[in-house]
Amino acid sequence: MKKRPLGQNFLIDREAAREIVLQADINPEDPVLEIGPGKGILTEFLLEKTGALIALEVDSKLCTALDARFGSNPGFKLLEADALKFDFGRIGPRFKVVANLPYYAATHILKRLIYFQSHVIDMTVMLQKEVVDRLVAEPGQKEYGSLSVFVQYHNEVRRVLEVGREAFSPPPKIDSSVVKLIPLQIPKVDVKNETIFFKIVHAAFLHKRKMLKNNLKGWENQFLKENGKIHMAGIDLSQRGETLSLEDFATLSNFVHPHHE
Repeated sequence: MKKRPLGQNFLIDREAAREIVLQADINPEDPVLEIGPGKGILTEFLLEKTGALIALEVDSKLCTALDARFGSNPGFKLLEADALKFDFGRIGPRFKVVANLPYYAATHILKRLIYFQSHVIDMTVMLQKEVVDRLVAEPGQKEYGSLSVFVQYHNEVRRVLEVGREAFSPPPKIDSSVVKLIPLQIPKVDVKNETIFFKIVHAAFLHKRKMLKNNLKGWENQFLKENGKIHMAGIDLSQRGETLSLEDFATLSNFVHPHHE
């Protein structure tokens, strides 16, 4: 099947658009970045709330249409750029993000925004429902994985709205959800070395069906065998990664840290 250019499915449900902007809780003085405005359904409602909207759109034809529709508004600034490569620090010291992220690049854009989170007040973004399932997943749920840990380490995560496929044109094969991410000034858990922390997280989920004692073999010299069980930092390694909380991963990471070369 031929792919649509850039994976575009345009939001056409005005009530859904209005609700997304409402959930973003924008004050008139808040600078707002909209990523992937498409045909401008969110843009219209955003400009009712803020006097400083920057829209980032990669498609030149859509840029032409957006400029024709909103270009005369002094509070509207349009940038033709790829969000996967864009330096979000250019937007300003502090801004809110509102976006219907393109499915094909949503997770990568989200990770990039988190990298720039010192600039971000909060993010209200629409993603594939299955991606949001992963963002909000808790230990023990099948959707819980390294993405859950990464996003929850850096943000307070709230699921705020469900949007059916009929709200788009053309309708995608999947439903969407809106999530609000509020960057944490201090991460949720105390970690001595973030690089080690995320190395352990990624290793733990590398083979989801395998026990931690197999996935964490890189730290085997720090395993403790006791009563027929293998532990590290007091954590039973016969478990799978999906059972560990952020606190558990921090415990493992901080235990490994002093021994790390």
